[in-house]
Amino acid sequence: FTMSSIGMDGKPEQFKKTWFGAFNMMLAMALVMVVERCFHMCFASSMAASDRSTPLLGNDGESMSYSRKVCLVSIPAAFDLFATALCCVGMLYIPASVWQMLKGASLIFAAVMSVLFLKRQMLVHHWLGLGLCVMGICIVGYASVLGDSSGQSTGQEGQTLATLFGIACVLAGQVMQAAQVIAEEFFMKSLDLPAMHVVGYEGMWGVIQMIVIVYPILYLLPGDDHGHQEDVFDTVAMISNNTSLAIIILAYLFSCGTYNATGIAITGALSAVHRTMLDASRTMLIWAFDLWVHYYIDPTSKFGEVWTPYSFLQLGGFAVLVLGQGVYGEVIKVPGLRYPPAVEVNQEEWASPGAAMLPSSLPPSRESAELSL
Repeated sequence: FTMSSIGMDGKPEQFKKTWFGAFNMMLAMALVMVVERCFHMCFASSMAASDRSTPLLGNDGESMSYSRKVCLVSIPAAFDLFATALCCVGMLYIPASVWQMLKGASLIFAAVMSVLFLKRQMLVHHWLGLGLCVMGICIVGYASVLGDSSGQSTGQEGQTLATLFGIACVLAGQVMQAAQVIAEEFFMKSLDLPAMHVVGYEGMWGVIQMIVIVYPILYLLPGDDHGHQEDVFDTVAMISNNTSLAIIILAYLFSCGTYNATGIAITGALSAVHRTMLDASRTMLIWAFDLWVHYYIDPTSKFGEVWTPYSFLQLGGFAVLVLGQGVYGEVIKVPGLRYPPAVEVNQEEWASPGAAMLPSSLPPSRESAELSL
């Protein structure tokens, strides 16, 4: 979103195509399905009679066709689409490091929604961990607002409002992401769809929803993108006029596709410690890279990030956020609290795109919590 190109009117402009970013994510997930099917046909012909040959049951115990299950995946796909779009909008207004840290809020919303809609049981350490996560998110957001306003001699109020708007968009995206996790939890448990099929069909439905519904609406709504909210024809023109932009988009497609595929493949095998540390390491690497670009490559680069007087506050908020994730996921055990007995990791619990994004699993069901305590 920081790159520029020549638009359809022949003038240079910044590539602020947030919905195209969401379209790319959906397209990458759909391509995962294509690659998986090609691999399956070429190298696993002996397993051709897999999930399609055996009818799977829904909650009511009646036989449900494979095509109907595919249609039901459109629900989490819609949540994923809007979550990605909201996060892309937020990325325009806040630094990448803050954006990545705020994505930790998905655990908070997913846990609360699991209690409301999946009848899960939150134990004391869950509530304590989520409380720390909320505190960490608030500190990170507050530090971001102070950091952006500190370097602005003029237009400070406008910059502060823009930062707050970006934070709100990312948090709204995490609400949608949490709703996606809850929907996937229902479909994966009740319909028993293969994990890679969920990834691919979510991407397929996302692409269809973008082409049939979202892009026509964006084109009809008035906005500052050549009179539209987002002009898809201008997007195509800008990509065709900038080879570097086209290469970055292809790299983004490859990155999103491999991230979803490998996330599904390995996340279920990781312990809570590994998931928490992996999520924290990704955030720190992004922040370190942004600082390195600004101070060692090009101080004027839009890919860099400045260390402000409030960056230490942001770092402290991130530490509180990671601490909360550790307490929630039982990586860090608080003395005096009762914990359920350790259970073997259920890989199927993580076999969905949304759940693979969380640093820890959802709370246990009420029956399991009562039995364990």
